[in-house]
Amino acid sequence: MRCLRTRCVLPPARPRLICYSFSPALGVKTPARSDVQRPSTAKPCGTIDIASNLDSSTALPAAADGSVTMNVENFNAGADGSTSVSVSVDATGKGTAFTAATVQTNGNPNPTKVETDKVVFTLPAGTKCTGGTAGNLCLVSVKTTAGFGACTVVSQGAAAAGAAPAAKVKAGTRAARALRRELGA
Repeated sequence: MRCLRTRCVLPPARPRLICYSFSPALGVKTPARSDVQRPSTAKPCGTIDIASNLDSSTALPAAADGSVTMNVENFNAGADGSTSVSVSVDATGKGTAFTAATVQTNGNPNPTKVETDKVVFTLPAGTKCTGGTAGNLCLVSVKTTAGFGACTVVSQGAAAAGAAPAAKVKAGTRAARALRRELGA
C-alpha cells in the first residue's frame, strides 16, 4: 500500500521538517508537501472538500468486528515524527458528528528512525456507516500527537440497514450547492 496523504511543516522554532503520511487519505492521489493540514473542530479534514471526495477516495474496509487497519508513515525520527494517533469517526460521512474510536494498536510516539507503522482502531460500538452513494461509508479523522492529520474513508460490507443510497449529484448544480451548504463546505 502506498502513501496517499503527506503532512509536512517547518516549525519556526525548530529547523526540522515534520512530515506524516496517512494511507489512504480523503481527496489525495499522491503525497505532496503542500498538503500540510491542521484539522480542527470546524474543519475536521483541513481544507479537503468532504462532499466532493467521499465517494471517490479509496476506502479502508472495516472487518466484521469493526476493526480497521491503516498505515501511518513518518519522515523524521524522534517525537516530531510520532506515528501515534487519535481517531474519531463520523458515521454519516459529512464531517459534522465525530465520535472517538478506540485505537487498539497505535504507532510509535518517539521513533528512532523513519518508519511506517500499522495502526489498528475499532469503530465505536453500534456504528453503522451511512455516508456516500452506497450508504456504507464513514468519515474518519486521524490526528498525530503533534496535531497534524488527515481524514480517510472506511467502508462497511454493504449499505447500512435503513440507509437510503444518496443520489448522484452533478457538480455545479443547485443540488450540489445545497449539499455543500448542508455539509458546511
